[in-house]
Amino acid sequence: IRDRHRPGSGGHFAKPRRTGRSALRRHGGGRLRRCAARAARCGLYAGGSMSWKDYPALSERCYLETLPNGLRLRVVPKPGFAGKFAFLGVNFGSCDTQLPQSGGWQTVPDGTAHFLEHRMFCLPDCDPETEFSRLGAEANAFTDYAMTGYYFTCTDRFDDCLRLLLRMVSTPYFPPEAMAAERAVIADEIALYDDSPEDCVQERLCRALYRRHPIRIPIAGSRRSIRAVTPELLRRCFDAFYVPSNMAFTVMGDVDAEAVSRLAREVLPPDFSPPPARPCGEAEPARAFRHRTRRTLPVSQPVFAIGFKTAPSADPLRQELTGQLAAELLLGESSALYEDLYTRGLIDADFSSGFTRVPGAAFLQAGGAGRDPEAVLEAILQAPKTSFSPERFARLKKSVRGRLLRELDGFESTCYRICEAIFAGGDCFCEFDLLDSITLSDTEALLTQTVTPERAALSVVAPEEA
Repeated sequence: IRDRHRPGSGGHFAKPRRTGRSALRRHGGGRLRRCAARAARCGLYAGGSMSWKDYPALSERCYLETLPNGLRLRVVPKPGFAGKFAFLGVNFGSCDTQLPQSGGWQTVPDGTAHFLEHRMFCLPDCDPETEFSRLGAEANAFTDYAMTGYYFTCTDRFDDCLRLLLRMVSTPYFPPEAMAAERAVIADEIALYDDSPEDCVQERLCRALYRRHPIRIPIAGSRRSIRAVTPELLRRCFDAFYVPSNMAFTVMGDVDAEAVSRLAREVLPPDFSPPPARPCGEAEPARAFRHRTRRTLPVSQPVFAIGFKTAPSADPLRQELTGQLAAELLLGESSALYEDLYTRGLIDADFSSGFTRVPGAAFLQAGGAGRDPEAVLEAILQAPKTSFSPERFARLKKSVRGRLLRELDGFESTCYRICEAIFAGGDCFCEFDLLDSITLSDTEALLTQTVTPERAALSVVAPEEA
């Protein structure tokens, strides 16, 4: 199965589920910040039409430009590094189920964004995957709830690879004779997710928490829904969402920022269409839609996910950081609750927690495997949500800061975060300032408001009966 993968991120629940789990090799390591500091001292990549922002605390410089066609471009130079990485994000994911048309909206079949991602790896004159391999690059893609991403990593022939990537994502080519084979590939992918306890428990949790929001729809759709995807529908979705103003493009490595800008201007079409509206469905009530959902699979012990629904914020990046701190404060490995659950044998070392945010939806969650998921949920609901130690909160903030810094050592995760922040109206390098501004009171308020029986849902995949 030709699967697609999002660049890796930390934590089982740290990011929304997407079609794929694998991470590519990471470049950089401890040398990253030293090389960035050297670039700043030497004034490399200075001048030209692009502006830049310096982040002295991170020893980072980011070149930025919005092209005339609306594409938002970011280049983070890394002199001395062999690896180069390019990432193009499209602000279109599985939650975008409404296609704008004259006078209203058309509901597209579930899994359309994912199907389109697969079919974009096709050009009239070549197979992009074969061509990337010939150029010595590794290319891949993913679809998640809110974004479709295309990326490659290489050490040589960067300009040729960049040209190929940009041409691939800007060329609508959907031959009807290829549709049946693609449906078969995606149907096999759906079958894999259906048989995966972790994927199953997560999808069912979203369906329990939300009644209307499209986060409740599986990213890849269903075998039935993908039969309704046609070349004509793919072309209409491409025309609506694959416009430069609805994209963000990020490059990291030993590259010339001005040369990247010139090549993007040359290859991408001069499409001045504005980004489309993205309705997320009707407003959701605060309560979880269903409080329990259960399915059986051949597992040795129950696999579970617990979610607590919260209202989306007008400041999504700040809410996500506050949610991550809240999850760590209540359920992290250093918490009294985690120690109690572990000592009682209700969770194992794979238990994890985090915060998920997509446009129009947000929830705190935790999960893993254990003999009594109901007891875990009850313990979480009974645990204190206030009066945490300020000293421990300060240590947790340092821990989160350290994790964010470590992620900057990976080109893939940094480029993804840059695009994700652009689509959320922010700047991922400013996450550290946001983190500093979050107080213990902010975090306890989120826990008090969110971790309640009314907002809770428990999804369980239980062992099949003998």
